[in-house]
Amino acid sequence: MKLFKIRFFALILFVTGWSSLLGQTPKITRGPYLQVVTPSSIIVRWRTDMPTSSKVLYGQKQDKLNLTATSANLTTEHEITLSSLKPATSYHYAIGTDNIPLAVGSDMFFHTAPKTGAKTKVRIWAIGDFGNSSDNQINGRDQILKATTDHRPDVWLMLGDNAYSKGFDDEFQRHLFAQYQNSFLPNTPSYATPGNHDYGGKPDQFDIPYFKSFTMPEKAEAGGVPSGSESYYSFDYGNIHFVSLDSYGKLDGQHWLYDTTGRQVDWLKRDLAANKQPWTIVFFHHPPYTKGSHDSDKETALVKIRQNLLPILERYNVDLVLGGHSHVYERTFPLVGHYGLAQTFDKNKHVVSAATSDQHNEYRLGRKKQGIIYIVAGSGGQLGGKANGYPHPAMVYSNNTEGGSMLIDVAGKRLNARWVCSDGVVRDEFTIVKK
Repeated sequence: MKLFKIRFFALILFVTGWSSLLGQTPKITRGPYLQVVTPSSIIVRWRTDMPTSSKVLYGQKQDKLNLTATSANLTTEHEITLSSLKPATSYHYAIGTDNIPLAVGSDMFFHTAPKTGAKTKVRIWAIGDFGNSSDNQINGRDQILKATTDHRPDVWLMLGDNAYSKGFDDEFQRHLFAQYQNSFLPNTPSYATPGNHDYGGKPDQFDIPYFKSFTMPEKAEAGGVPSGSESYYSFDYGNIHFVSLDSYGKLDGQHWLYDTTGRQVDWLKRDLAANKQPWTIVFFHHPPYTKGSHDSDKETALVKIRQNLLPILERYNVDLVLGGHSHVYERTFPLVGHYGLAQTFDKNKHVVSAATSDQHNEYRLGRKKQGIIYIVAGSGGQLGGKANGYPHPAMVYSNNTEGGSMLIDVAGKRLNARWVCSDGVVRDEFTIVKK
């Protein structure tokens, strides 16, 4: 991204229509980045080193930013909603104050979501446990850039532990925003779910940088049922319904995710019951099945999530559950009814699969009860670990030596998923086809 200084004012004024340059020039210290995209709106956020007004110029052509959204409130944390947009349409934008342009560039663009229910192709990027500025994180980022030159991700899912190791603001700045600013943040809408490191290990503390850094669609701005909480929410994109759950926070000072009488799970049931989309993807940090750097037979949260939450997800025919926490990659068979320890897993009893012998990783869903595929994608930055009993017997594929992240393409009734490693190799792929 090009951050223009005053000496370039003539070019910027021509491109963006800013009227004048007055006074001291503030500096952007974070962003711009995109949040909560819908068929008709999107949120643009950025941070400045001094309080200023906020202005976004935007339009369908980079050299004709003829639309304006502003806020006169002086702030360092800028958040502007662009509305009355066209569905499935590309826009370019520039940001600044009322009279000072701060950023404009060829990488500052966005695509609005298609109309809800549309069967057009949607590309999802999912990455967990990534924010540590390691070579694994950086190489993985660059490989996703290469793998998506034909179709940039439409939705970016951050699966928790997004900034190591305490979730401090400067850690988010160094390990997340700085690492993706020149690649994905200015043009890829992101949706986050919190991990234990994002909370800084304090599950009852909610006045934290994680919640200040992201805007959640808690009012059902992007579909679903209003959650009224930044901790958990849902949204639609095309014909996919996404649900983000908080698997670490102690909500209302008393309820964990596995407390099925709590406010979060009560909302989850209502949201899934109201969902009309053919695809449902749920994401939260703590996986119910893993034998990597964490053990789902021994860690209390993982055991109880498997016992108490999974029957609810099965009831509403969720397709995929994405998580992290364990610093490995793991993929289960399509599962139903397995809530016990690893040794109780019975492939003949707990796997619901229509995979054919010649297409081992292609699952065709019919009218019978479908199984849920659980993905652990916790090696986006952190890497490695092996618990007793690795690999978990419910896994089709496990890898604790290479890092990477997921690309998931959904088009109509077909879902293709691949695990792209930090060396560019795709080491796991699978497909789900619905009738």
